[in-house]
Amino acid sequence: MWSRALHWYACPICHGALRLEILDERRVDLAPEYLTIAKELGLLEADINRFIESAVLLCANCRALYPVVQGLPVLIPYTTPTHTEFEAAHKASLAAFPEYGWPATVAVPGEEYVMRSFAAEWKDYDYDGVIWDLSYEDHEKRFLAEVGDQILRDGRGGIFVEVGCGLGLTTLFASKNLRCDAIGVDLSLAVLRATSQFKENPFLHFVQGSAFYLPLRPSIATVLYSHGVLHHTYSTQRAVTAVSEQCGRNGWIYLWLYGSGSKQGSVARRIAFALEETVRPVIARHLSALPVRAALSSMACAYLAVNAFHRLHDPSVGKYTFANAVHAARDRFTPLFAHRHDFPEVAGWLRQLGFERLEKVDWQTMPTANQANYRRNTGVRGRRVLT
Repeated sequence: MWSRALHWYACPICHGALRLEILDERRVDLAPEYLTIAKELGLLEADINRFIESAVLLCANCRALYPVVQGLPVLIPYTTPTHTEFEAAHKASLAAFPEYGWPATVAVPGEEYVMRSFAAEWKDYDYDGVIWDLSYEDHEKRFLAEVGDQILRDGRGGIFVEVGCGLGLTTLFASKNLRCDAIGVDLSLAVLRATSQFKENPFLHFVQGSAFYLPLRPSIATVLYSHGVLHHTYSTQRAVTAVSEQCGRNGWIYLWLYGSGSKQGSVARRIAFALEETVRPVIARHLSALPVRAALSSMACAYLAVNAFHRLHDPSVGKYTFANAVHAARDRFTPLFAHRHDFPEVAGWLRQLGFERLEKVDWQTMPTANQANYRRNTGVRGRRVLT
C-alpha cells in the first residue's frame, strides 16, 4: 500500500475516514519513468516512494479494524481467514487497539463462495504473456478500444477505478495510458498477486474489497471500469448501482457484461451453453471435490483443442498452456452466478443512475481474437451528469 493512497480509502461499512497505524514500511527506489510522471502530476513531495508492507487501518465510527497484509489493504466488511492469520502474526501489535475489532457485517448472498472460487481460479495464474486467449499486447489494445478516445482524454491524470481487477493487468494499462493513479479492487486474493507483481509502480493501488461495499471515498473516480465481473454477483443491477457511486460528476463508466448473444449462434454453441447451464450449478456446489477437479481438467483439454482451432483461423489468438485452459474452464463452469444482460437493459439502469451519452461498444473495433466475444456480449460506456 502506497502511503499517499490513504485519502482515497474509506471504511466499507460507513465510508468514514481511516487512520493508518504502520507496523512495517519501506522506501522504494523508483524507476525514472515513474519519477517523470510524478513530476508531471506534482507528486514528488508527496511521499511518492513510501510503501506500507504491514499495518492496520482503523475506523473510529465503526470501531472496525482492517489489516494491511503484504502491502494489500484488506477492506472487506466481514471477517475472513486472512484476518485470523494476521491476528496470529501480529497479536502483540493488535493489543494496542483493544477498543477495535474485526468487521462483522454479513456478506451479500453468494459473496463468500465467489471469494473462495475466484481466489482458487487466480492464485496460480502466471504472468505468462497470455490472458484468456489474448496476448498482453492485444489485451491492452482491447482496453483502449473499450474506453475510447474521449475517455482517454478526459481521464488523463485523474483516478481510474477498476472493480474486479483480478491480476491487475487492465489496471496497469489504464495507469500507463491515462498517466494516472489506478486503483484495482477485487474480492479474491488475486489482488495479493497483483500487489506483489507491481509493487515497484507507485501509481498502481490494489485493495481487497466487495463491489457492494467499495472501500473508497464516494465519487472519486474519473473513470470507473468493470469487465466480466458484475454478472457474477447475486444481482447485476444492484452491483451496478453500488459501484456507480464511485463515479464522480462528469466521470465516465465502462461495463462489460455477459449478453444473450453468447447463448445463440450455431447448434454446437447452443448445446455447449445448455451444458454449461446444467453443469455449472453442480460444480459450484462441489468445487473442492476430486471428481469436479478431474472434470475441470478434462474440460481444459477441450479448451486446448478449441484454442488450437481458433489459432488456425486467426494467428493473433494467444496460445493456451494447460494452466491457461484450466483457468478458462474454471471461469466458465465454477461461478455460482452468471447473469446475462443486453444493451437496452444495462443502458436503462445507467440512465436511472444519472449517466448519459450511453453507447454500445462496437465489436469491430476490438482485436480480431476478441471480436466474436464482443459481438455476443455487452460493452457499455457513458458519462455521469448527476451526483
